[in-house]
Amino acid sequence: MRNFSAEILLSVLLLAAGGAALPAAPVATQLTADAMDYDMESGEFKAQGHVTLKREDVTLTSAYGEASTKTQKARLWRSVRVFGTYRGEKIDAVCAELTADFSVSGGSYAMKGSVDAAFGSRVLRAATARLSGQTFGAEDVTHFEDKDRNMVMTCAALSGDYDAQGLRAAEGKGNVTVVQQDEEKVSRLWCDALSYSRAADTLTGTGSAKIHVQSKSGKIQETTIECEKLDYSVGGNVVTATGNARAVQDGRRISAQTLIYHPDTGRLEAKGTPRISVDLTNLKPSPRTPAKNDAPVAESKKGGRK
Repeated sequence: MRNFSAEILLSVLLLAAGGAALPAAPVATQLTADAMDYDMESGEFKAQGHVTLKREDVTLTSAYGEASTKTQKARLWRSVRVFGTYRGEKIDAVCAELTADFSVSGGSYAMKGSVDAAFGSRVLRAATARLSGQTFGAEDVTHFEDKDRNMVMTCAALSGDYDAQGLRAAEGKGNVTVVQQDEEKVSRLWCDALSYSRAADTLTGTGSAKIHVQSKSGKIQETTIECEKLDYSVGGNVVTATGNARAVQDGRRISAQTLIYHPDTGRLEAKGTPRISVDLTNLKPSPRTPAKNDAPVAESKKGGRK
């Protein structure tokens, strides 16, 4: 092992031996630190003190780190930060530990320990997270925000992918909650599993799905819908609830095979043997109902009283 007390440059990380072909255009990777040990036979580096690893437009920093020229893998721990540009989008993340695999095109990163990351228009806080190519994933998600859609989600596990236009598809599993709001209303969704497809322009919740829509201005009736499956057409702004669908709105309880709800207007449609019940105790008296008279006043045909 050789020890370097000053900064050192780790040039091109090569593929491991054993028949693996060299990359067509090796990407220079720069590693610097206050102190570093290098084993020329194994190709392994161990670094500490202001560790900085730069590859393309991504920079990794930490207190400790290690890397291998043969496996093209690196590990950094304690006060880890990732920042720069990854596949055309700004990234800035902190975590307790990070492993990077540079044998994957563009690099693959796995973070764990209080992950707090901003990537493009998305914000993620989770116990673990991974980013590889155009795919991402996370576990124990306490906050996933898509600012383009004014949406915040929490769940046990999250996965998805994106492209130049942003989020393409995503899946959330385990105690999923979603909050979405605009100037008029706040919508809250709960379900066991959630999927989003940009191609279908649909958000789908399954397994004890429930949505609650509350108006900010009072113009829209407060509505709660429960069902087995809930499809929300994002562009059409229509919610379709199927499977033991039931709703509560303005003192009414409505159940049907299918409920169609329009969040912007509060309009609710029931299809397939609907049943409606009304809670009379919460109804307000009509202003046209006489307050004290026992019976309405009878009018003659000429308009005079008898």
